[in-house]
Amino acid sequence: MKRSAFTMVELIFVIVIIGILVATAIPNFNDSENRAKISSELASFSSLDSAVFAASKFQQEDYGDIKVNWHQYADMNDTTTNSTELRTHYQNINKQKLVLSSVVKKAEVLKIVGFYPIIDCTGRRSWNDALYCDTLILESSATDAIVGVSYPTKAINNDLAGKPDMNDFWVFNPSARDINISSSNADTPINTTVVKAGELKLVDVNGTDPIVSISRIRISGFAGNSSAYSFYTVQ
Repeated sequence: MKRSAFTMVELIFVIVIIGILVATAIPNFNDSENRAKISSELASFSSLDSAVFAASKFQQEDYGDIKVNWHQYADMNDTTTNSTELRTHYQNINKQKLVLSSVVKKAEVLKIVGFYPIIDCTGRRSWNDALYCDTLILESSATDAIVGVSYPTKAINNDLAGKPDMNDFWVFNPSARDINISSSNADTPINTTVVKAGELKLVDVNGTDPIVSISRIRISGFAGNSSAYSFYTVQ
């Protein structure tokens, strides 16, 4: 007599096997997805850094300055000294998906999370050049603080130098002077990084704690000024 169905034991056995296969496949899938995010972000920012350099050079050759309208934003000329108004500008740039849209096609993958506004295009602490040369802290898919790539727990200090994860961030320095990025708090163990004039650079953060406060990130290196100052948050 032929059986018309599986026995309960056979069904349980099949379910267990499927469960084992799924449990094995999911970590491999997540690892592949994270590697893809890292590779994509590194390639995108490498191209973007070259585009930023070219845009600055063309602006200088054509107009004698480096005041590029990086975000194709209508209010780039606002010289307000009010940090709340400046924060609103950067929130609007994020909402309109205009971040560095003058040099990147997929501006929607970039997000401004912090800014330092009191810097002009010569690298001095001044409000003279409006939004053109503000130093910006950026996130993308791998460095997104919420859904980015998890930090590598098996690595020394839980970080792989030069590979972006959700604890790291990018700094955009459109001014004509090199700047230094560091931390004011042990909970934000940043590898002190020099971001050259006109450069877009990854800043590595050691440890397992995310950047809980943008204000803990410090900027220094201004012309005629040796002090370090805190960034403003966009959120």
